[in-house]
Amino acid sequence: MPLPRVAVLCAIRGLGGAEISLLELVSRLRNSYEFHLVVPGDGLLKEQAACAGATVWVLPWPDVLAATGETAGRPGPARLLRAALSMRSFARQLSDLVGEIGAAALVTNSAKAHVVGALMRKPQGTKIIWYMRDGLEHRVLSRKLLALVARRCDLAICISQYVAGQFHRYVSASVPTDVVYNIVDLERFQPEAWRVKPADLQKNAGEIWFGMIGAITPLKGQDIFLDAAEKVLVQLPQARFVIVGDNPYATEAGSNYRQALARRAESSVLGGRAKFLGFRQDVPEILSLLDVLVQPNRGPEGLGRSVLEAMACGVPVVAVNQWGPAELIRDGETGLLFPPCNADELAARMLRLGKDASLRRSMGEHGRGWVQQNLVPNKLAGQFARILTNTIGPQLQEVIA
Repeated sequence: MPLPRVAVLCAIRGLGGAEISLLELVSRLRNSYEFHLVVPGDGLLKEQAACAGATVWVLPWPDVLAATGETAGRPGPARLLRAALSMRSFARQLSDLVGEIGAAALVTNSAKAHVVGALMRKPQGTKIIWYMRDGLEHRVLSRKLLALVARRCDLAICISQYVAGQFHRYVSASVPTDVVYNIVDLERFQPEAWRVKPADLQKNAGEIWFGMIGAITPLKGQDIFLDAAEKVLVQLPQARFVIVGDNPYATEAGSNYRQALARRAESSVLGGRAKFLGFRQDVPEILSLLDVLVQPNRGPEGLGRSVLEAMACGVPVVAVNQWGPAELIRDGETGLLFPPCNADELAARMLRLGKDASLRRSMGEHGRGWVQQNLVPNKLAGQFARILTNTIGPQLQEVIA
């Protein structure tokens, strides 16, 4: 019996947390579904999708649509009009491609992809599933657009209870929702004893390393991390600070945020003590060097993939006390929470962990235990598969039995 085909519309070429999480699902469900990833062009996502077992199709997004986004600043009326006009023709192209694939479902993997997927002429029998990842409380335009087209959505799969609550509040109370946490590969992400250290990084005896991992964008709050780092260094001179990531989003192309961060760090007391490592594929190895992972979001975070990866590696986490991260961390037991945008409070938590090795070990062990109990990869993949099958049709139950 042929496997049911699932098309997935992706909005970027690179690898952010959403794309990495998607690939974890594809690699685990490749024997249950035939995945077809629709990507905007060549890049890491295309390469990794093929390695994960997906068929990859390139469907370039119109430039004005790809570059229009709300998180980088609300676009003006003229840009919105041009983006809307380009979206109609792009939706027609997508409809033709989904029909050619013969997909039983189209899964969309970003807010813009949700809107495009909802606007396309739906091939007969194809279900539309929104893979919801974002908080919407600060994204007025996005939630209004999603609410307008939500009747075209058959199901929303949300990555956290927080995201599900946002969907019900701002988008639709009638569209069915399910919550499935992101999958973390617990064979790759585990405590550091077995791991070879990155050859280009040297950690000296006595140093305490604090790190951030994720897209370098104002939403993630790297500037808040540097604010706190300056305060930490006063009391903990052996502290060092690592920032991992780049910015894969076309909506923020041309932003000098990373360059401004690097200049600020070099010209301050952090000079020589803060490293910008760029995008890395050896994140487990880098986590093995960190003493504390920091997640200082200034805006809504749907879940927090780097939080989960650090916890899986037994690295204690300091994160914001709101949104997705607050759903993952038991304050004082599996990590520490602080109010968003408060560098003083963040520095206090970093110092508490930086000065207490036994507390770091205890929180790291409890965090890993929580991940092992609640984020079993095969169980999460099976949960996602059952949701897909129930949505596509009961006749497919035998495929994943």
